[in-house]
Amino acid sequence: MQSKIKLRNAGLRPTNQRIIIADLLFNGSNRHFTAENLLDEINLSGNKMSIATVYNCLKKFKNVGLINQVESVNDTAIFDTNMDFHHHFLDEETGELTDIKNNQIRLLKLPEIPKGYINSGVDIIIKIKKNN
Repeated sequence: MQSKIKLRNAGLRPTNQRIIIADLLFNGSNRHFTAENLLDEINLSGNKMSIATVYNCLKKFKNVGLINQVESVNDTAIFDTNMDFHHHFLDEETGELTDIKNNQIRLLKLPEIPKGYINSGVDIIIKIKKNN
């Protein structure tokens, strides 16, 4: 029931596919995921859905501000349910994202924004790898 309300409040019609995905994503804890990870969870839950449907739902969720698309690793989009302003560590070997609270990074100066544009946000991704 919560998922239906969340979808309606975002201006989306609560279709069966959107409800299945929303139930998995918006269960109270923030997470990072790929469409492929999500499809695996959908299948494990006993539901069936095509990867195209998953991507279409995620695109709609992103467009209405329910999720963010953070980074692509090996041409695979990573999504985030944490809509609070924050940054990320990106493990280059595993593709795993870890949240960094906004107050843990200080930006002293940004470049001048080109004429005709506004700053719509700053996303910092710190790429990390194991020190072998």
